[in-house]
Amino acid sequence: MTAGRLFDIKRFSTHDGPGIRSTVFLTGCPLACWWCHNPEALALHAPPGAHAAAAAADFAAPGRGFVGEFTTAQVLDEVLRDRPYYERSGGGVTVSGGEPFEQPAFLLDLLRESRRCGLHTAVDTCGLAPAEVVREAAAATDLFLYDLKLLDPGEHERYTGRANGGILENLQLLDRLGASIWIRIPLVPGITATPANLEATSRFLLDRVSCRRVSLLPYHRAGTAKHGRLGRAYRLPDLAPPTAEDVAAARGHFESKGFTVRIGA
Repeated sequence: MTAGRLFDIKRFSTHDGPGIRSTVFLTGCPLACWWCHNPEALALHAPPGAHAAAAAADFAAPGRGFVGEFTTAQVLDEVLRDRPYYERSGGGVTVSGGEPFEQPAFLLDLLRESRRCGLHTAVDTCGLAPAEVVREAAAATDLFLYDLKLLDPGEHERYTGRANGGILENLQLLDRLGASIWIRIPLVPGITATPANLEATSRFLLDRVSCRRVSLLPYHRAGTAKHGRLGRAYRLPDLAPPTAEDVAAARGHFESKGFTVRIGA
């Protein structure tokens, strides 16, 4: 079995797919989103040094025993402790991050072994990965939680550090493969939660893929303190979360186009 680098395993999760789940958080991410709320995923994935050492000391706290490198077997030992809850609720295991595809060998091994154990599998992804790895993962994944942040290529590169061509292509690939997909859209005021971006996103989905389920994830400030503890500058220090009216407007937009909409899940 392979080994992967983790920064947490969250048991009894109800926001990362159906039912009660265990969410396995892997380090590493190809994006640098201005609103990132898990900067430890990057710090702990870095080569040994100041940021990695500080992150390990800060986040390897009591109750967070899964910070570091672990084998697939070790992760499954933890995940399988809650099998009765998965079976009763229709839950399972979700692999998140960071970005799970940054550790492709471990991700694929964990998905396949989870399937072998009879677990429902989900991958929470930004979608930026080699197409051949995405195709392999699709064969062992019951559900993709797929982030769509910004449709305009220039805006996507400005606010995440990378263009979005591969992300959109991989979404269409998964759709052609018949994968089950839930779209997740962060609502960041003035950036992703603009009428222009919401319209472009809904139009792309209607024109290019068959998924009609959208989860809207209102921006929150949970990442602000984490950036400070890691000695990293936070790009949006004064940004307030969207108002209830903003969230309702975004929900109304997608529902008017025929999408099933959930807030925060």
